[in-house]
Amino acid sequence: MTMLGVPLWAVAASAVLYLAAAAAAVEVAWHRGLDALTEAGAHRLDLYAASLRSELGRYELLPAIAARQDSIKTLLAAPPDARRALLPAVDDYLQAVNRDAGSVAVDVIDLNGDVIAASNWNQAVSFVGTNVAYRPYFTDSLSAGNGRFFGIGTNTGEPGLYFASAVRDGQKVLGATAVKIRVDPLESAWRVPNEAAMVVDGNGVVVISTVPAWKFTALAPIAPQKQQQIQASRQYAGRKVDNLGYARLGDWRNGAWFARLPDWSHPGRERRYLVMSRSAPQAGDAIMVALDLSTARRQQQLAFAFVTGVFLIAAFYGLYAVQRRRVIVERLKAQDALQRANDRLEATVQQRTAALQQEIDERVLTEHKLRDSQQQLVHAGKLAVLGQMAAGLTHEINQPLVAIRTLCDNARTFFERGQSAQALANLARVGKLVENMALLTAELKAFARKPEASTVPVSLADALAHARLIYDSRIRDESVQLDIDIAPDTLVAAEPGRLQQVIVNLLGNALDALTGREAPRIRMGAKRSDDAARVTFFIADNGPGIDPHVLAHLFEPFVTTKPRGHGLGLGLAITSRIVEGFGARIAAVNLGGGGAQFTIEFVAANGGSIDSE
Repeated sequence: MTMLGVPLWAVAASAVLYLAAAAAAVEVAWHRGLDALTEAGAHRLDLYAASLRSELGRYELLPAIAARQDSIKTLLAAPPDARRALLPAVDDYLQAVNRDAGSVAVDVIDLNGDVIAASNWNQAVSFVGTNVAYRPYFTDSLSAGNGRFFGIGTNTGEPGLYFASAVRDGQKVLGATAVKIRVDPLESAWRVPNEAAMVVDGNGVVVISTVPAWKFTALAPIAPQKQQQIQASRQYAGRKVDNLGYARLGDWRNGAWFARLPDWSHPGRERRYLVMSRSAPQAGDAIMVALDLSTARRQQQLAFAFVTGVFLIAAFYGLYAVQRRRVIVERLKAQDALQRANDRLEATVQQRTAALQQEIDERVLTEHKLRDSQQQLVHAGKLAVLGQMAAGLTHEINQPLVAIRTLCDNARTFFERGQSAQALANLARVGKLVENMALLTAELKAFARKPEASTVPVSLADALAHARLIYDSRIRDESVQLDIDIAPDTLVAAEPGRLQQVIVNLLGNALDALTGREAPRIRMGAKRSDDAARVTFFIADNGPGIDPHVLAHLFEPFVTTKPRGHGLGLGLAITSRIVEGFGARIAAVNLGGGGAQFTIEFVAANGGSIDSE
């Protein structure tokens, strides 16, 4: 059995090889990613330990230096009622030291644990008068000479690190000096993406953390007795220390291990991290860093994608080779069949060539006949228009004939009476009437003449004037208001006779649409496009408009809006063919206020040359 031309055993072997290679690549990428995270974590721990040591070293000696100040020793040795006079000098000194060191506060504490002087003596929240006898840093300084303690301030509620040193007069302990520093700068400096850093004190409580939600929580549950000691020292401002939810899952190389911790980016969830630890400069404390495993997982994904891509390329290449081999075999088989078919085809082509040549000759002849028929159809359209105008033209010619007869009779009478002046005047009027009749018949002869096929620059205003002359009597008899807005120098590319036929057809249709309408009106106008390359001509009426069902097929043959017996529906079809022969476009729309409008977009002409599109 085969699949796409490849044996099934080969497909199965490739799949097994792919799975094995993908699993090995993912595992290697995972180990390399964890090793890279471990190396980065060790480097981070070194940096954090160095920065913590540097930050603590700035302030560790500050209480001991202040304890050597004579004014502080004098203040502590003086009776309580004599200290008021000594306080201003000590307060100013502590304020200057605190300002120069950048610490939170510097205090002087008597043996009872009362703060008798402080750098913030004149601030709204002052440490003066606060009793710190319960604080470990105070008790450690009296017993061991120095004390160090992390806690939350009982006055300010702000976490900080306290350093204290005993004030001695010889071997006698007079009290202690203490300095409080902030840890917020450390948290800001340690905050980097995909990593959480924290300092855990001797109680297992997170006291410094780049994740605010982890602060003042314990890595492991604190025993009730220990909770009581923490509450007594008010180390965390009397708050109960909750469990962080930390769980150690398994070890990794180079002192790193996996642990489950709350997800800092999605509160309420837990994630697995790679955790590393280093002892902090302060005894009993530890610096820990939790590294996001997403970078190692991305390396796994890249390794999997790489192996998959390699196997896909190999699979496609193999399929290509198999298919190519099949194609070559099929091509060789097809060549023999093609040769046999070619021989048969040559004989068939010779037979069809002769038949095709005959068919081409017949089509050329048919095209010539069709072109002649189109010319005849256009000319027939003209004659049809002339037939429709016969009644109006008869009236237009009969009127001057009757006038001529009357004037001639009067002239004969005037001559008989010897009134030659009046007779000559009548004959002059007869001459003008004859000239008008000759002008009208000339326009009719020009309209009826078969046009030339070529296009030349034609004045649109002149063509409209000739077309209007044919319908002048009808326009006058039916009281149609005719508004024309066409500049005399508007030239379009057209054939004069055919352009007149187009305008005659459109003007005749507009007049037919206005039959029986009140206040009939026809508007005609033309304007150039912005680039002067085209001229848009329109003719609009205020008639009933065009049936929407007819409008879509208006320029097709035998489509008409007139009653049966009043037209064959060829006028607009002929008009459309004539317009297309000019290289122009014709369209029709119904107007919003009633009536219809026909628009022709001509190619503009300039003088003796025709502008091209």
